[in-house]
Amino acid sequence: MADVHETQLYCLADPTYYDTPGRLRDGDSRYPLGLGEPPEGWRREQRGLWTVLRPDGGHLPEQGWKLHVSAAQDGAERTLAVVAGICTARRVAFKFLRSPAALRVANGKYAGRGGSGKFVTVYPATDAEFLSLAEELAEALDGFPGPYVLTDLRIGDAPVYARYGAFVELWCRDAEGRTVPALRDPSGALVPDPREPAFRLPAWVEPPAALRPHLAAREAAGGDLPYRIVEVLQVSNAGGIYLAEKHGTGERVVLREARPYAGLDGTGADALTRLRRERWALERLAGLACVPRLHEVRTVWEHTFLVQEHIEGVQLFAEAIRRYPLVHQNCTAEQRAAYARWVGGVVDGLAEALGALHARGVRFGDLHPANVVLRPDGSVVLVDFEYAAELDDRRVPTAGAAGQHVPPGLGGAEADRYLLWATWLMLLMPVMELADCDPGKLPALERRAREWFGLGPEEGPVRPAAVARVESASERRGRELLAGPSLDPVCRELVAGIHAGATPDRPDRLFPGDVAGFADGGTGVSHGAAGVLYALHRAGADWPQEYADWLVAAVRRRADRPAAGGLYDGPLGIALALARIGRTEAAEELAGRARTALPARAAGLFGGRAGAALARLRLADALDSPRDLAHALDDARELAAVLGGAPVPGLDEPEAAGLLYGLAGVALLQLRLYRRTGERWLLDSGRVALERAVARCVRVPDGSAQVLESGRRLAYLDRGSSGIALVLREYLEHGELPRGEAFLADVRKVCAPGFIREPGLFRGRVGLTLALDRLGGAPAREAVLGQVGRLQWHLVARPEGLLVPGMRLRRFSADLHTGAAGVLLALSGLTEGRGAERADVLDLLTLG
Repeated sequence: MADVHETQLYCLADPTYYDTPGRLRDGDSRYPLGLGEPPEGWRREQRGLWTVLRPDGGHLPEQGWKLHVSAAQDGAERTLAVVAGICTARRVAFKFLRSPAALRVANGKYAGRGGSGKFVTVYPATDAEFLSLAEELAEALDGFPGPYVLTDLRIGDAPVYARYGAFVELWCRDAEGRTVPALRDPSGALVPDPREPAFRLPAWVEPPAALRPHLAAREAAGGDLPYRIVEVLQVSNAGGIYLAEKHGTGERVVLREARPYAGLDGTGADALTRLRRERWALERLAGLACVPRLHEVRTVWEHTFLVQEHIEGVQLFAEAIRRYPLVHQNCTAEQRAAYARWVGGVVDGLAEALGALHARGVRFGDLHPANVVLRPDGSVVLVDFEYAAELDDRRVPTAGAAGQHVPPGLGGAEADRYLLWATWLMLLMPVMELADCDPGKLPALERRAREWFGLGPEEGPVRPAAVARVESASERRGRELLAGPSLDPVCRELVAGIHAGATPDRPDRLFPGDVAGFADGGTGVSHGAAGVLYALHRAGADWPQEYADWLVAAVRRRADRPAAGGLYDGPLGIALALARIGRTEAAEELAGRARTALPARAAGLFGGRAGAALARLRLADALDSPRDLAHALDDARELAAVLGGAPVPGLDEPEAAGLLYGLAGVALLQLRLYRRTGERWLLDSGRVALERAVARCVRVPDGSAQVLESGRRLAYLDRGSSGIALVLREYLEHGELPRGEAFLADVRKVCAPGFIREPGLFRGRVGLTLALDRLGGAPAREAVLGQVGRLQWHLVARPEGLLVPGMRLRRFSADLHTGAAGVLLALSGLTEGRGAERADVLDLLTLG
């Protein structure tokens, strides 16, 4: 799953859907070298944000030593001219970021540190050419500014860096089953090509002797801070934020690191510029109790550190999550009122703090719950002054948490007052990101907040004039659809929305989905076309055959990619989806390729052995293939052995508990094979897996059972207790489990809370609603209908159809895991028959 920083990158190219940064709209500002005719004797192509230039007749090895050149924003075009001149004269292939906007993205605050700073990449054909080019480029670019390339070895003092890596696309699966870039080791095997933000060589590579002085310089670089790092609080491309202790005194401080020329924001300002802005603000505001005290600013090596007071307390965002009552199914009116009073007190403190800043002539400009610390006495402290400005600055602040950006036209104190209102609403309704999808959601969110928490029209901060006073036509349409007596109109509008987003002319994506969908070329079950077509088929919807044609062609184009994986991220799952929609010939072709692939190490359904085996079990029937059934049984035996404590080479023991990634998914496979074969050992193995899954759950104060994983309590279908309960319910039809029925009753208590952050199938409202419908029986029907009605919080009715916000709520998604296809599948499952005719929910979820 993409983290919040990666998600931000996929929001840049399209205001409606997540899309690759390579589709950034920068056509009017590209560097001249990427426009017009290429140099004579050269070929040019576009790859994402990169422009690639190759000499005619040139040949490159698969891998070797390559060079990276970094550049500051202002001097990038000059740097490119120097590098291009040297490379074209030598007829050496190279690529460069195609525009200033592309450079801002690749070197931005939220860019991955593994690619940070890389502006031009040069591909020498031999080691000798590499060393000669390194020397020439370092001499030509001496004194040119640029960020440090964290993955590489610096050559001299110039912005020239060296690394051993792949020259062409090579792929393999890593230990967690993910498809990752690869290198070929001396045996010919493909192994992961590490992209961590540190210079590392593959074990078999010896650096040329000419690099030893640069290696020695790297070891000698740096300096000592008079502080000991205690904890890394945050790391980004801009630098890190660290909790530290001062040597000698033990005083705790916070270090804020800034990398020069790196961590660019939307205005082009780098991390060092923002750190200097923070220093100005802290000095201007010195002495205020609501502002951390500035200790010092010092530069060590090439990085600058601002040292400030460590505030004892808790982040407001974390405390709000801990207190938030609507996540509990049976929270009372008094609990809601108590929370609203607490929020009111916090917001009053924030208003007072902003008043103190304004009295000193400072606008904060970046207020949101993650930038506030609550002291033990409840008083507030503002942190992160990177975007502070003079109070009379009428420019709109460019910072802001997702969904809480200041609208156009609001500067100075008005900007801070808007952010105070947005923070109040975020604490009451923590789905403000929806405003990025549809600003018309804001008045509806405020109305629901007042209803849920019993707040009168005069309570809370004054709604800014920039926010609409009445709900939008889109919001009314969505409410009317979901309030109707039948779900059929909702399903029809979901199908229309899916069709509206389809792009069969694109080779990389048929349907818009989650960021993760780009990793498999938009083909997979979880985030790609296979899952969407399965959902449309299962819902009885029509679609043009060009959709299926697109999927078949796309998987054939990717025949060189690793063929392992599970049900949701691998070729066997795609083959099963193709079989379900009637493309059996393509299904057989793809399944045949997967049969010879090295199996996944992971055990789960999503990307592991249980998922591959369940797909094979289903393909055995769909394709009349007994060998797939035999293969599924072989996988089941190995999984049973691992559960029994026996080591199985190439197979990891399942550590997670839930349906998609852990023990419950293994149990489901064993149960389905038991139903098929009647072999008792399969039922016994399923029981062992379920016992361990249930043991990973805890009973929380509201009486519900939830998975405890990495300190989090989880109920969703993917990793949580609801997925375990669905498998346990099936197991209890064949065997017994101590306290099994009691566990199911405890899980029912978590399936219908008032607040669920996302709408989707595997990590959202419709998934929990589907579980409630199956676990709760007829008495739960009213609660099920109530949960369906609350989908209006998220869904957006557009003229082209009903759209579903995806993971993190920043953009819409049509995929199975996070978007419209998953909602459609769940709602069609809720309407498929009753009693004995009801659809098997686990079949529904697993392409049965």
